[in-house]
Amino acid sequence: MIQVGGDFNDELRATERRRGVCLLDGRVALVTGAAGGLGAVVCDTLRREGAEVVPVDLHGGGLIHEDVGTDEGNRRMIDTAVDLHGRLDILVLNAGVQFMASIAEYPESEWERLLDVMAKGPFLAMKHAWHHLTERHGGRIIVTASGLSVTAESFKCAYVAAKHAVLGLVRVAALEGAAVGLTANAVAPGWMQTQLFNDQLNHQMRLRGLTRAEVRDAAIAAQPPKRFVEPSEVANLIAFLASDLGSGISGACIPVDLGGLASAQ
Repeated sequence: MIQVGGDFNDELRATERRRGVCLLDGRVALVTGAAGGLGAVVCDTLRREGAEVVPVDLHGGGLIHEDVGTDEGNRRMIDTAVDLHGRLDILVLNAGVQFMASIAEYPESEWERLLDVMAKGPFLAMKHAWHHLTERHGGRIIVTASGLSVTAESFKCAYVAAKHAVLGLVRVAALEGAAVGLTANAVAPGWMQTQLFNDQLNHQMRLRGLTRAEVRDAAIAAQPPKRFVEPSEVANLIAFLASDLGSGISGACIPVDLGGLASAQ
């Protein structure tokens, strides 16, 4: 069972474990961006729910090392998953990168890098995985989107463009996979204190004239409970969408942002 919180949930989880019930028993899941703060938690959560997990990242120990911004990297990671486990049921496309600058000063190389990883990469992963995900009923695609898939933020033109693009891709995949029970969804985390957040601190400080503490405080203030989203809160939703319990949800972008989008509207 997915962890929601509280003593009741802990007791229910223990009962299900004694019965040998896991949401993803027998499923094979590939997770990109697996070395990051969210990706590592997603891998652990899917394993906890019984899945065989193939973790992919450019760097990190115990992972499949591939560049998900390239056709060859995406093809090889899919082939590796199928070679290892004989099937592929769940594709979690979580890899993300960031760079911040004004449009007038944005390097073309950074534009290409971000779009390759977060827009072209998911397309290529779906393309190479499609046959495996649709050869049996119930394939799952989950992409890490963002609140910036439906809004915008200054100095993040490539990131915002990529997150808008991937949401459109998810919706098309949902339509094309519907006949064979494949679902495709996006999750949109709010601010998490992961490496991706830490990597942009210096950009935020320079471009917005803020201190490190002010950047952090602004991120927390944008979320009504005045805290960061925990990676486990996002990972639990991903596990739900990957399971049979999520079979009725497809083509959706579900925020996990503590009400951040609601408060911004």
